[in-house]
Amino acid sequence: MFFNSFQPLVLAALAAISTTVAATRLYVSSYAGNITTLDLSAVGNSNYYLAKLDTNNGCAPNASWLQIDVKHRNLFCLDEGFPVPNGSLTSFKIKNDDTGKTLAPVMHNSIPGSPVNSAIFHGANGTQVLAVAHYAWALTTWKVDPNTATFSPLQYFNFTLLKPGPNAARQAAAHPHQVVVDPTNRYLVVPDLGADILRIFYVDPNTLQISPRPSVNLIPGSGPRHGIFYAPKRAKASRSEYDFFLVSELASSLTGFSVTYLPNNGGIQMTPFATGKTYSSSNNTVFSGNAPAEIALAPIAHGGHQLIVSNRNATFFKGIDNPDSKNATKIDADTLASFSVSKSTEEGKPPGVMFNDLTPAGGSYPRHFSLNQKGDLVAVGLQNSGRVVIYDRDTESGRLGDKVLADIEGLGQVSSVVWDE
Repeated sequence: MFFNSFQPLVLAALAAISTTVAATRLYVSSYAGNITTLDLSAVGNSNYYLAKLDTNNGCAPNASWLQIDVKHRNLFCLDEGFPVPNGSLTSFKIKNDDTGKTLAPVMHNSIPGSPVNSAIFHGANGTQVLAVAHYAWALTTWKVDPNTATFSPLQYFNFTLLKPGPNAARQAAAHPHQVVVDPTNRYLVVPDLGADILRIFYVDPNTLQISPRPSVNLIPGSGPRHGIFYAPKRAKASRSEYDFFLVSELASSLTGFSVTYLPNNGGIQMTPFATGKTYSSSNNTVFSGNAPAEIALAPIAHGGHQLIVSNRNATFFKGIDNPDSKNATKIDADTLASFSVSKSTEEGKPPGVMFNDLTPAGGSYPRHFSLNQKGDLVAVGLQNSGRVVIYDRDTESGRLGDKVLADIEGLGQVSSVVWDE
């Protein structure tokens, strides 16, 4: 309560310092069960401040993922539900009033266990469906009314394995870890960490019902986690204009695939064209226990794109400055890895992918990160540190900053962080 009452005084003081005060909200989920609303204030061009606006426990006990619909002012939260058989799905309306409460709960429903990721896909006349990946071997879909943030169940898919994968500890069952909507809004791609496949689903544009198509088989034991589509705008589009980049957690690998759409809505084929470690240009370099988590794609001003991957347990940076400038205690930090992706200039050729460098993640276990709309700021959610840090990113070169612009601690085990813009 003290912090909330003190916050307007802080912002007023900052406004007095400079006439250029920009504020952006971020929402943070944590396994402590809370959604925390943060205010990122920029004073001038170099001073940033993170402050806590509100805490909501409506997604308890284990908030694992946030899905924001900025246009309709909706926020959806998944609760992984560790202590109980089921998880939950909660929807909120985002508020912009002066009550001090930034989220208004709308619905809270029990859903199948271990939901860890979601994505929204769209149909005609503004219809929406939320697809949810459940680490406990399932995929569900939910019809959403974007105006009210209410939802109702549509479909449920339960996955089984014919036999366990090579990694007995992690691949005894199917483990869908993400839902990716393809650029055409016709397919869902679901990386399954336990099955070593990309599950493919076709989206009926009229009913928004999904139906399975042949899966993409991956290297056994690789453990696919998260992926992202890339539209390189080739000089001549004699084949698909899209590629797909995949982070595999168990192999610590980044793989690029050329995407081919099969006729008659028959599915997607993916052909690998590049692979390497998520933390080095050398496949011989090993960080024992490394577990890559998130992947993002950002443009570079003078052409091409940049891939950013977070590496957990890749504690490359030892004894660096504490993100909190008032704390002299040195810390060790895991890493963010960046890769440059150059578009192909030849017909039928895939893009080039090159490892650039590693930069500090700001602490331990960067489970999630996201970029702002402009692409010049990166918010990193550090699970073990209970912290969110903000780094700058040079949009000309793609270079990530080594110095933390702003940070805030005491958030619990952070699981995701999203921008409200």
